[in-house]
Amino acid sequence: MSLSALGIDPANLASQYTQIERASKDQLLSSKNTDFTNKIKDFDNLKSNLSSFHDDLIASLDSTTSMFSNSATVSDDTALSITASGSATSGDYDIFVEQLAQAHQVALSFDASKALSTDGELNIDLAGNSFSVDLSTLGANAKLSDLASAINGHIDNSGVKATLMQSGAETFLVMTSEESGAANQISLNFLSGADANGADITDAITNQTELTAPQDSIIKLGASSALTITSTTNTLEDVIEGVTVNLTKVQAPGDSPIHVSVAQDQEASKANIQEFVDKFNGLVSGITNSDNLKRDSLASGLARSLRNDFQGTFEGKTLYSVGIEFDRTGNLQINSERLEAAMADDPEKLTKMLTGDTGLLSKLEERVEPYTKSYGIMTDKKDTLQASLDIIIRQQASHESSMEQVYQRYLSQFTQMQQTIAQLESTMGQFGG
Repeated sequence: MSLSALGIDPANLASQYTQIERASKDQLLSSKNTDFTNKIKDFDNLKSNLSSFHDDLIASLDSTTSMFSNSATVSDDTALSITASGSATSGDYDIFVEQLAQAHQVALSFDASKALSTDGELNIDLAGNSFSVDLSTLGANAKLSDLASAINGHIDNSGVKATLMQSGAETFLVMTSEESGAANQISLNFLSGADANGADITDAITNQTELTAPQDSIIKLGASSALTITSTTNTLEDVIEGVTVNLTKVQAPGDSPIHVSVAQDQEASKANIQEFVDKFNGLVSGITNSDNLKRDSLASGLARSLRNDFQGTFEGKTLYSVGIEFDRTGNLQINSERLEAAMADDPEKLTKMLTGDTGLLSKLEERVEPYTKSYGIMTDKKDTLQASLDIIIRQQASHESSMEQVYQRYLSQFTQMQQTIAQLESTMGQFGG
């Protein structure tokens, strides 16, 4: 068998030999890289799922977005409307709307053809809080619109809005309290300066027109022994717990009180509970269906703790007794018959069991919260996994560098072999000649 220098490719041979030498370690490091990368990805997904679940728990614990829904009906929706939050207690109420709250509004009349005073101070008082506008600061040839802008932009303005209205030759400077209620009354006073036109402002204040009087809303609660309730606004949030009453029209003397009925919306509440169950199962299955997570003590321990939080009693009753239970496969489910019975028999107790201060959702929120922090349990876990991945990446880089040296060694050896064979072939060729 003859070996020719022309049959040797040093680079190809060096590459093949290097590949044989590096293959096993390449596979080992690549496998470790993939393993840690996938673990980091799974824990990122778990943290995202935990954050989403935590947000849902917080929303369900909020009385305005509670898991439980209440419906409210009124006998006359032209005079008032009702919004019942999840914390509202079922009941029937009678309300008579005697007066609506109004914001104070006054109009000052000016002759548009006359120049505005160049000095003097306009003092505006709202419910005991006052501020003054110095007309000398408005600039030359200031107009009534400049005065309105100065009022609206004043740093000490506590809630007075100034606007202009036109009617024929008259221009009106209209002052309106931004807040309604009897206490929010506007009082005006002008301290004249040297400019005689200041008298126009004094006259306008003296002859001001009250467009709307400041007043509170007044309702009577109860049909027989009516309880009088006043408010600075037409939105009453503290009269009936969990219920917002929006007043829209005054009733005439002799009208019957408006009947309001608040009751739990069982279908909506049941749908909300089912949504919670689905989200809980999605969170836990995300752990148990992931090889990386279910083999990890932190993640698997969390899944067990979440399930254990359903054990014990809430308000003296088990969750199983109200239709919330785990099936044989470990999935949370609803027993409709028991849940509907609990809603009908004692909806307030069921509400406390699930969304009360010591209820299930509060317990779960405390369990999940540490895992959702920017610098918390999950962040520490990810940092540990990332540190391990970084080590693998450095090992791969070091291995790559080492294999480059091996390749260069093989390349040198095969190049030398090629050169040696070429010299032998040349020498043998001379003897043959």
